[in-house]
Amino acid sequence: MLVRSLELEEFRCFRHLHLVLPDRGLRLVGANGSGKTSLIEALYMLATTKSFRASLERHLVHRSSGSELGIPPYARLAAELFTETERSTLEIVLMVDPASGTVRKLYRRDGRSLRAVEFVGTLRVVLFSPEDLELVTGSPQQRRRYLDTILSTIDRAYLRALARYTRILEHRNSLLKSLAERDQRAADEQLAYWDEQLVTYGAYLLVARLRFLAEWGPRLRDHFQALDTQAQVLTTAYLPSIDLPESLLSELAAREVADAQLIVGARYRETLERLRPDELRRGSTLVGPHRDDVEFLLGEEPLTAFGSRGVQRLAVIAAKLAEIAVIHRVTDDWPVLLLDDALSELDQQHRAHLLATLSALPAQLILTATESDVLETPVLSSLPLFRLNDGRLEPG
Repeated sequence: MLVRSLELEEFRCFRHLHLVLPDRGLRLVGANGSGKTSLIEALYMLATTKSFRASLERHLVHRSSGSELGIPPYARLAAELFTETERSTLEIVLMVDPASGTVRKLYRRDGRSLRAVEFVGTLRVVLFSPEDLELVTGSPQQRRRYLDTILSTIDRAYLRALARYTRILEHRNSLLKSLAERDQRAADEQLAYWDEQLVTYGAYLLVARLRFLAEWGPRLRDHFQALDTQAQVLTTAYLPSIDLPESLLSELAAREVADAQLIVGARYRETLERLRPDELRRGSTLVGPHRDDVEFLLGEEPLTAFGSRGVQRLAVIAAKLAEIAVIHRVTDDWPVLLLDDALSELDQQHRAHLLATLSALPAQLILTATESDVLETPVLSSLPLFRLNDGRLEPG
């Protein structure tokens, strides 16, 4: 998969940008605040519909947009994509309500309006950035988001199940709050429907995650070993909130999907019934994929506690390299690789290893840095160099 062109209008610091991307990719150099991360962010949004750094979507829209035309603030992102068999265009339009500040997003592929669940996965990217360290050191929510993002771009059924699970969870939590003063029998009757819906979609999500980790984990281990030959073995463990023994977890990934979902569903149902009094008291669903976690282990110990920051960063790079391999295996296509100032925190040896590994792949590679010397290496010499300054792009 290749991004042939990118067009930005009123997005972040870009009033208007039209960029033609070479098949192999390019290098972008610019000071902090020049717009290089915003360009990477735009490509990431076109792949996932979400920003990897904005807490408020209205911050994505240029503050002066729409004023000259007398219309509400807006931003537009568009890309032209090529694969071996087809060509397509993607477009996202963000419109800000001036009164509330809320943002409405429109999605189009080849000019046709789509829902987000139909839009995601047309473009697939793998992002490397300094903030990736939070995959290891951050909250369980960040690791769940990582799994959900990957699986949503390679498995549309997973994305639909995730959307339905999220809506069901909201309804169930509202019902739990309203039933807090009712007796147990009345609560059981009203929760029965939502429990079954939660179990159905929750079991699908959990089994899909286990199957992904079973394929991703060995690749993670091998890439980490190549990056740090002296380190202990790096593995991961899925930590479910449902009562599932560790021995059963490894078995589930190897079973037929339908069979595994039945086993998980039965365990999930039992756990919900057991925790009913606690959930009514707290007004919240206490178990399910929305409460699960993934732990990184160095040897037998948690990486967060026993791995140095340097080792943790290598683990994240190994995770991303494993992600590339799984996406290619599942889709038979290469994702676009986005490296946003990801080389600055690596020493020369590991920087060279990462660049050699990525350059050997037949994938489009887009790299950014604050200093050009980081990107001026023989292995990247075939990629054009551009400089960004306050949203303006110039040949390097």
